[in-house]
Amino acid sequence: MKNKFLVCAALLALTGCQTPAPQSVTDSQLPPSSAVRREYIDALRGTIKPGNFVKAEISSVVLLNPEKQIYAYCTRTTERSNPNWSYIGLGLQHNMILYLKKNDYRCHDKLLRYYDFPELRNMKY
Repeated sequence: MKNKFLVCAALLALTGCQTPAPQSVTDSQLPPSSAVRREYIDALRGTIKPGNFVKAEISSVVLLNPEKQIYAYCTRTTERSNPNWSYIGLGLQHNMILYLKKNDYRCHDKLLRYYDFPELRNMKY
């Protein structure tokens, strides 16, 4: 079974095929809380130049793995130097960041709802 999974994963990676999030995941979407927004800003403070973003949005928070209580959300931004969206996906478990992935394919899912994120756009040091 494990080998079959690895073969499927390898084939998906080779073909560049990316599946959308399961319906159960998209059904679990909740707007990001003010705490989630604040924690993201706090994590970035001092690592990016404030005022650099022209647009900033944050996605709904979704439940990726109910058994392990793993949640995820995405941010997308445009910068003055690059008008194209840049995506970052984050995974959380027990309010701790499990992973941070630039250009996470799941952030491009058309069913994922995004919200304006003025706190990031207007961030100060």
